[in-house]
Amino acid sequence: MKKFSIMAGLSLLLLIFLPDTALASGINEFTSPLQKVMETITGTAGRIIAISAFGICGVTYILNRNELSEGFKILLGVVMGICFIAFAANIVDALFSFSGATI
Repeated sequence: MKKFSIMAGLSLLLLIFLPDTALASGINEFTSPLQKVMETITGTAGRIIAISAFGICGVTYILNRNELSEGFKILLGVVMGICFIAFAANIVDALFSFSGATI
């Protein structure tokens, strides 16, 4: 019991004198890599990848419509949906070309 009270006292002293290292301040470690991934997906490279994948899926579906199995048709639909979602911000900017709320 005496060891426990000593450890608890040392832990309390560490919390008092070193609050920055004792608290959960390491969450910012993940912010930078996730921000880079988001910028890649929504940036110029993401736009090019989304347009090319959307085009390839569309051409594949049009040229091989009768020969494709149902599973592959579903896979093409899913890939086209993901490309559309990744490219949606750019489509909205191009179509409406305004930012913010308008009344």
